Amino acid sequence: MRLEAPGRDYRRYQMEEYGGVDVRLYRIPDPMAFLRQQKNLHRIVVQPQYLGDGLNNTLTWLWDNWYGKSRRVMQRTFSSQSRQNVTQALPELQLGNAIVKPSRYVQNSQFSPLKKYPLVEQFRYPLWQAKPVEPQQGVKLEGASSNFISPQPGNIYIPLGKQEPGLYLVEAMVGGYRATTVVFVSDTVALSKVSGNELLVWTAGKKQGEAKPGSEILWTDGLGVMTRGVTDGSGTLQLQHISPERSYILGKDAEGGVFVSENFFYESEIYNTRLYIFTDRPLYRAGDRVDVKVMGREFHDPLHSSPIVSAPAKLSVLDANGSLLQTVNVTLDARNGGQGSFRLPENAVAGGYELRLAYRKQVYSSSFRVANYIKPHFEIGLALDKKEFKTGEAVSGKLQLLYPDGEPVKDAR
Repeated sequence: MRLEAPGRDYRRYQMEEYGGVDVRLYRIPDPMAFLRQQKNLHRIVVQPQYLGDGLNNTLTWLWDNWYGKSRRVMQRTFSSQSRQNVTQALPELQLGNAIVKPSRYVQNSQFSPLKKYPLVEQFRYPLWQAKPVEPQQGVKLEGASSNFISPQPGNIYIPLGKQEPGLYLVEAMVGGYRATTVVFVSDTVALSKVSGNELLVWTAGKKQGEAKPGSEILWTDGLGVMTRGVTDGSGTLQLQHISPERSYILGKDAEGGVFVSENFFYESEIYNTRLYIFTDRPLYRAGDRVDVKVMGREFHDPLHSSPIVSAPAKLSVLDANGSLLQTVNVTLDARNGGQGSFRLPENAVAGGYELRLAYRKQVYSSSFRVANYIKPHFEIGLALDKKEFKTGEAVSGKLQLLYPDGEPVKDAR
């Protein structure tokens, strides 16, 4: 198991007094039911059994405090000469630094073991004395500008030992800090291929690649089980369902091993209608008129497309706060596209504006900006007709008005 903790800054020195990290390993009796309850397998949620600091250190402080006060009372009871005579006869009764010595506290775990799951093992691992994770010999990234693979204190691997096939919950604690994760122990791996409406799963052994028939498979999106099944004699299973963007395959083989596979699916934008929405300029002031042009094509594959279907559409304008300003009816023509215009209010807020075009049950968007801007400053230069003039001679030439980028100022007066 990999664990990361503060290894350099002040937080490390606040945690070093605990001596290490407390690790508990639990076996989950019903792994499939446990995984179905988790919305995100990257962030396992298990409610802790919080105890707090307890009374052990409080009692230690009270005892040391009372002991020191009792010795002070005895000092005031007997004279100085009497105390010296006693300590000379019995040196073990000398006070020493027992009163001023700070109390020795024991850092106990602030979380009790989870009662819901059988505890397999628990131990305290020396966190900052352990060797940090290092890249393998010969691993180098040529041309990298950062040492992102350099060893970092507090980034370590914690051995959990050899365990039986199944699903395990790991709980790591340092003082009041706690983190959890799950460990999948199995000799089976699941390879998957996902499309828009189905999923193909093939289960095979890790070591020899043999098929794993009879494996229980659940296809979930994190909110619920979409469908399930059992792999056939060839270790394959085909499931039918609309594919979400992210989904998980949860599996359990015949030996009790539990495995997981994460899938991502994104609908291709090539084989679809694509609309291009653009304005006559990217920046406007409050009260300006905005002209919008829409063009579109229906793509059948990366190389072939056809004109869109002529249909009415609605163009909505949203300001920088997300409020709807107005809606404009636009008719899209298969050949010429569509156009529309609207005027911004005089009190239009500055920021990014969004255009949303509803066309045939699909929404397309574009953007433009509104700001209070002024015309840029320009430079005035005098270009004389010749280099030198005589006394009394009329001076002739041209005035040049240029913007900072070198473009001439048009219609200047």
